Amino acid sequence: MTALFPWQQTVWQHIVDRVEQQRMPHAVLLTGVAGLGKKQLASKMAESLLCLAADKQFNACGVCHSCQIMQAGNHPDHLTIRSEEAGKSIKIDQIRALKEKQSLTPSVANWKTVVIESADLMTNSAANSLLKLLEEPQNNTILILTTNAVHRLPVTIRSRCQQMHLSTPDYSMTLKWLDSQGVVTDADQLRKISSLTLDAPFAIVNALETNEWQSYQQIQQDFDQLIQQQANPVQLASQWQQLDLVKVMHQLLSTVKARLQQQYLEYADASLTQHYWPIADCIVSTIKLISSSNNYNKTLLIEDFMVSVMRITQTKAANH
Repeated sequence: MTALFPWQQTVWQHIVDRVEQQRMPHAVLLTGVAGLGKKQLASKMAESLLCLAADKQFNACGVCHSCQIMQAGNHPDHLTIRSEEAGKSIKIDQIRALKEKQSLTPSVANWKTVVIESADLMTNSAANSLLKLLEEPQNNTILILTTNAVHRLPVTIRSRCQQMHLSTPDYSMTLKWLDSQGVVTDADQLRKISSLTLDAPFAIVNALETNEWQSYQQIQQDFDQLIQQQANPVQLASQWQQLDLVKVMHQLLSTVKARLQQQYLEYADASLTQHYWPIADCIVSTIKLISSSNNYNKTLLIEDFMVSVMRITQTKAANH
């Protein structure tokens, strides 16, 4: 059965308390940055709800008939909905399948469970169809939604779900877990990767396995070139096209914060870092734009950001 990870304990205890009080909501929305195991936690919730002999901590037994067919991947009382292709939209036909499932009575377990992975990928029509189901909940059906970008979900859907937020673990917990997984890497490198991945354990492992972090090291150099007016925004935008823009922006925000902090600690000339404040505002605005919509022109957004950074530093230089 699906494991529970250390940083998920707080949310899991909240779920256990709800079950004990018989106050389990009909719809749960698991939120948090990418790489915290929200999909795994959603699966664990579904397994435990469908189990016929869950223990006091709401862990599925793994041996009852319901657990066995769940592990086999063909439980009649469970449905998982996800995009048919990575990064693509969840379509209305997939939500209609959920509607058919909801109309049936449980055949094995006491509940029916539906997991919608990356629910923010739903098309508008799919989201509207889901909203109708949320407005008329069934007593024996529990929907579990996950998202890395909660602001992309319509407010009407968010308001009809019990939101449970997974926080990133502190660095010591992450190190301990990585060690338990046999992950070995240079301490300085790990710090950089952790900053890049917003301290999310699974994202750190993925970055190490795919060497993704090396691509983002170049971002640091590109950023300095922008500040020094030595970059070609159009050319750089094409190079950034394949990168995760949210990660890039958070990396740059961490860089800006670190440089401002260094200036403060070293009592350096504030005029040398003054331009970082409006750049930070520009980064935050870009993150908000990305978070608010799935439909944005990535190339134009990158170019606009780069031109804005160069304009800020050019203006500051002219004033000194």
